[in-house]
Amino acid sequence: MRKGQKWAFVPASRGNLLLLDVLFSTATSVASVLPAIWIVHKCSDAPWYWGFVVVPLCLVASVVVSGVAKKKTATLFQAAYFLEYRKVRYESEIKGNFRSEVDVHNRTVWSYTKKLKNAEAHHRLWKYVNAMAKTKKIPPDVYAETMYV
Repeated sequence: MRKGQKWAFVPASRGNLLLLDVLFSTATSVASVLPAIWIVHKCSDAPWYWGFVVVPLCLVASVVVSGVAKKKTATLFQAAYFLEYRKVRYESEIKGNFRSEVDVHNRTVWSYTKKLKNAEAHHRLWKYVNAMAKTKKIPPDVYAETMYV
């Protein structure tokens, strides 16, 4: 962090995320077309191959669902990060050790990544991130409270 390099925690199981996304979306689209083909064949006089007209709609739906899932995941990780940020800032300020913003950020990234790696090692990464993101136990901002007293 001190050399200016940006880095983030990427779960080990998500190494080839783009390739897995494309394969999963394609498989889901093909699997969802089969009922459409059956419905077109049984409920209308159209030939069975007209069911493949639904393929582009299924691809669009899979892209939308994938995008929503990615945004939700990013929001969860961001909320968990900011909880850790406030915790690190609170711990340093409660001791009277006011740190610079860069130092708090570096300590937060280090602590957050360490906790995520530990959670992944114990096979509870998503459970941990969800719990952090939805927690109501947010540490107070000591500096803001002391400024206006």
